[in-house]
Amino acid sequence: MASENPVLLIHCGTGSEIDPATREFFGALLPELSRLLRSMKALDLAVECVSRLEASGLFNAGRGAIAQSDGEVRRDAGMMDGASMKALGISQVRGVPKMARLVAALHGKSAHVHLAGSMVEQWAKKNGWPEAGTGGESGSDPTRLWSEEGGTGSGTVGCVVRDSAGHLAAVTSTGGIGRMWPGRIGDSPIVGGGFYADDTLGAISMTGVGEAILTSGGGVALLVALSLTPLCSGAEALSSRALDRLRQIQNRFSAETGCVGIGRGEPFFAHTSPRMIRGVVTLDRFLVADRA
Repeated sequence: MASENPVLLIHCGTGSEIDPATREFFGALLPELSRLLRSMKALDLAVECVSRLEASGLFNAGRGAIAQSDGEVRRDAGMMDGASMKALGISQVRGVPKMARLVAALHGKSAHVHLAGSMVEQWAKKNGWPEAGTGGESGSDPTRLWSEEGGTGSGTVGCVVRDSAGHLAAVTSTGGIGRMWPGRIGDSPIVGGGFYADDTLGAISMTGVGEAILTSGGGVALLVALSLTPLCSGAEALSSRALDRLRQIQNRFSAETGCVGIGRGEPFFAHTSPRMIRGVVTLDRFLVADRA
């Protein structure tokens, strides 16, 4: 069924803040995404959006990803198509800043929903990513949004889209958290954890402390909880319900979390961190903010 209200939502991680560099970046990106929203399919546009966030070097994803405790940069990403219900997460990948493009290239290639490490790197090296598998990257761009000394994952990026046909998609990409052990995998590349999309249920991209998000049931649990919201409720009510659930996670696990999503036909966002960059794009308007 065609939708008269295509929409795209972005987040840039719990704790992320707007500064002159990010304001300039989004000033150029959001109008372009608004134009693309008229014609692109949900999954293609979500990949394009996250790819642009990764390439900016402003966030803890893609070109700006931070190193793990052994000094190597390993990235995670995941995507899901709400129409086909096909999903894929990839994790612990070295030498590939363009993770959204890589997971899109692998998406649908097998029945597997998660692939990790050397297998992904070997496939990537043979299929257009010659630097795949190389470690010890020194090119991680330091930003004011996160610190290699610690933090809770601020700078993870994600996008959810509802296209003009009414189909949904979600993509999430991250460099993880500072000082994490090599081999640690958070929520971002986990189907139902850091991302989920189902045309009948909704779409979501999570951010924050992955251990808390996964232990509490992940993004899909939040979507299920929101599905109980009355149909007459609007976007503000959904955001309020989502925030209530994130506060429950914070109370139980002492961890900040955030999300953007589409549920019950309405876009929503929530975060327990003081700030989280999020953007909303429609056919006739676009805005970016970092405070509730």
